Amino acid sequence: MYQIYLVDDDAVILDEIIAEIPWQDNGFQVAGWSTNPEQALAEITSLRPHVVFSDLKMPGLDGLALIAALRDRKIACETVMISAYGEFEDSRSFFRLEGFDYILKPIQPDDVQIVLERLGKRLLQKGIYAYEAEESTVNPAFQALVAHLTKNFRKKYTLEQLGRKFSLSPNYICNLFAKNHNTTYGRFVTDLRMKEARRLMGDGSMALKEIAINCGYSDYYHFFKVFKEYYGVSPTLYRGEGGE
Repeated sequence: MYQIYLVDDDAVILDEIIAEIPWQDNGFQVAGWSTNPEQALAEITSLRPHVVFSDLKMPGLDGLALIAALRDRKIACETVMISAYGEFEDSRSFFRLEGFDYILKPIQPDDVQIVLERLGKRLLQKGIYAYEAEESTVNPAFQALVAHLTKNFRKKYTLEQLGRKFSLSPNYICNLFAKNHNTTYGRFVTDLRMKEARRLMGDGSMALKEIAINCGYSDYYHFFKVFKEYYGVSPTLYRGEGGE
């Protein structure tokens, strides 16, 4: 799996991020975390994770200084900044440090999901793979799992739930998605949902909020963000309704 390191001086926020984000479903694993940015710098230098999530405002070494120090040490990881909206307006230097993306507080799992899918795509483009290659074998249980998801992509499953249902370990499911589909479980489901959204929009008889629900999104705002990220245009403009 891709390795992630988390840095935030608030231990409560760190605990929430670790517990609430479906890291494994997206091919990621939290390799380490720290509330002390100086300690984090030393551990990241040693661990060399694929991605670092860092808070912007921290005492002593702030997020920008931490990323600059990583660049000085030739740590070629992707970086994601976490900040309050007002703070981030003054953080253009983050992108000058080749930052990947930012997430606004309070942190919403749906926002992190979108960033993780983009990170997985970026790492694959760089030739970095989350799993070691295995011999190509046909796994009937995995084939049944994929067939089930293809019919039931509107439902929300965790890897643990799928593992119990099809007698496969979550980690093995991740490996099989990477090997057979060159993607993660989370991205696979998003692909199915977005293709269905496009199909329903072509029909022209359903309201966008109804389409969102029919594609598995109870929150239209989340559907809007995922669609715009996926197709590069908002649902309203895609269907020619104009406006955002």
